[in-house]
Amino acid sequence: MSIAGYMRAYGARPLLLGGALVGIVIVSALAVRESMHIARERREVAEGTVRDYAMFASYLYATRTYLFARDRAAAAFDHSVNPGAEWVRSKLPPVTALAAVPDTMEHCGPPDKWPIYRFRLDMPARTVTYAGGRPAPQIEAIIRDSIPKLANGPGVRRFRFGYLFVDAPTGREAVAYAPAYDSGTSLLAVYGYRSCYGVRDTTDYNTLIRIVKVLPPMVPGYGEMRIRSAKDSAHLAAEYTSDDMKGYKWPLGMPAESLMTLTISDAQHRQIYQAPKGYQAPKGGPSSKFYGVAPLRPIGDVTFWISLRPDVAQVLVSGGIPESRVPISLLFLAGTIVLAIAGFASLRSEIRLVNSRQRFLANVSHELRTPLQQILMFVQLIRLGRTRTEAERERSLEIIERETHRLISLSNSVLAGAKSELQLDSTTVDVTSVAETAADFFMPLAQARKMRIDLDVHEQAFARGDAGAIRQILINVLDNAAKYGPIGQTITIGVRKEGKIVRLWVDDCGPGIAPADRKSAWEPFQRLGGTLDDSTGGAGLGLSIVRDLATAMDATAELSATPTGGTRFTLALHVSQNGVPS
Repeated sequence: MSIAGYMRAYGARPLLLGGALVGIVIVSALAVRESMHIARERREVAEGTVRDYAMFASYLYATRTYLFARDRAAAAFDHSVNPGAEWVRSKLPPVTALAAVPDTMEHCGPPDKWPIYRFRLDMPARTVTYAGGRPAPQIEAIIRDSIPKLANGPGVRRFRFGYLFVDAPTGREAVAYAPAYDSGTSLLAVYGYRSCYGVRDTTDYNTLIRIVKVLPPMVPGYGEMRIRSAKDSAHLAAEYTSDDMKGYKWPLGMPAESLMTLTISDAQHRQIYQAPKGYQAPKGGPSSKFYGVAPLRPIGDVTFWISLRPDVAQVLVSGGIPESRVPISLLFLAGTIVLAIAGFASLRSEIRLVNSRQRFLANVSHELRTPLQQILMFVQLIRLGRTRTEAERERSLEIIERETHRLISLSNSVLAGAKSELQLDSTTVDVTSVAETAADFFMPLAQARKMRIDLDVHEQAFARGDAGAIRQILINVLDNAAKYGPIGQTITIGVRKEGKIVRLWVDDCGPGIAPADRKSAWEPFQRLGGTLDDSTGGAGLGLSIVRDLATAMDATAELSATPTGGTRFTLALHVSQNGVPS
C-alpha cells in the first residue's frame, strides 16, 4: 500500500505518530552515542593526564637518584682521579690514589666482612691493577670485559661515572667506576672500587621517598591542613588500599607512600627496592594502570616504576576520572526503545481497531441486507396477491417472522458486544429446562436446514447463573453450529451434573476448529472460514458474547474437538447451593 493509500485508509495520524517514534529512537541513539563518545574522550584525557603525572614522578625520582649517585661518585673519584679532566697516559694516577675507604657514606657492612678492593683498568690492553684485595674470579672477568664497554658508552661519557650491579658469591653488590679520557676523548683507563650502592645500601631510595614531594601544589585544597600526627601518616601510607586518605591534608605535602608504589628493578627485571613494602604487584606488570617508567642507565641500568593508586586520580585531576556512562546511557536508550515499542503497539492496536470497525460495518451491513431483502420480497408477494394458496401465504408470513427474529437477534448481539460491562442476575437456574427451551426456539431454523437437534439429558441440573444469559449462549452456539455444519447434520445438546460443576455442551458435525485457531475464535469480529458474501456471514461477535456472558456468571467456556471431528462447546457452571428454584 502506498503512503497516499495508507493515509486514505487510516488517516495521517498513525503515519505521523510512527514517524515521530522512529525519529525519537534515532535521536536518542545519536545522543547516547555522542554522550558515550564525549565521556570516553574525557576519561581518556583524564587518564592520560594521570599517566603523564606518573611518568613525571618516575622521571623525578630517577633524576634525584642520579644526583645522589653523582655526589657519592664525586666524593670517591674527584679528588683522586678527576674524571672530568683531560689526561695523558704518563700522568695517570696509580690505583692507590683511590681512598682505601671511599668517603661515600655507604653502609655495606663492617670492614672485616666487607673488604674494599680498588682497581685501575688500562686500555686498550685491558690490564687490571688491584689494591686492597682482589674480587672473585667471575667479578674480575666482568671488570675486564664489561666495564670498558660501559665506559665507552654515551651515558658514562656524559656523566663520567657509573655503577654496575653484579652477583658475587656473598650476594649482590656493585662496582663503582669512573673513566679517564685524553683530550681526544679516547678511553685511557677506568678506575673503580667495590661498592654496595643501590643494592645493599638503599639509603638514597628511602631518602627520596621521604623528602621528595610529588603532589603538585596547585591541586585544590593542597594548602589546607587537617592535623595529623606522623604516626597517623605512616599508618595510612602502610595501608595501600585504604580510602581514608581522601579528604585529608598534610602541611608539608602528602606522603609519597599514600600516593603510589615505587618499585626499582635491575636490567634482569629483579626487584631491588619497593615502597611501601609488602604490596604485591601483578606478575609481569605494574601495580595499577596509572604508571610511569624511567630508566637510569649509569646506575646499574635500573628502571624506576611509579604505580599510582587509583584513588589518587581524584586528587590529581579536577573532578577525578570520569566514571563510565555506558550503563546509564544504554539504560536511557533501552527505555526509549521500550517506550517506542509501546507506542508502536498502541499504534498497531489502533490500526487493528480501524480494521475491525470497517470489517464490523461490512459484516453488519451484509447481515442486515439479507433478511431485509427477504422480508421486502415476501411482503411484496403478499401485497400484490401473488401467493396462489393459503399455504404459500402462511409460508411467506413464516419467513417474514423468522427473518424479523433474525434481525432482532442480530441487534441484540451487536448491543451485547457494545456493552463494556455485563451485569447479570445470579440465581438458581434449571439448566436442563433452559437447554430444552433453547432447542425448541432453534428448531424451525434447524428444520429449514434439514438438521436435527438431540437432547442428551438424564436428570435435572441446577446451577448458579442467569437463565437469559445461558439461553443466549446456547442460541449463539447453535447458530454457529448451523452456519458452519453440513446440511442434514445432527446437533447434540447435553447437560450433566459432575460434582460441584454443571456441564452444558453442544456437539456438531462440522469441520471443527483447528487448535491454533481456538484462542482467536473468542475474539470479537473474528470469523473462521467464509467470506462477506457467503451464506455463513455474521458479525463475528457470537463467541465473543458467549465468553463475556460466561465470565459474568463466573463460568468457564471452552472449545474442543468431538470424536467425529466436529466442534464441542462446553460451558461449566457452578452448582447452586440454594436447591431447586421456586
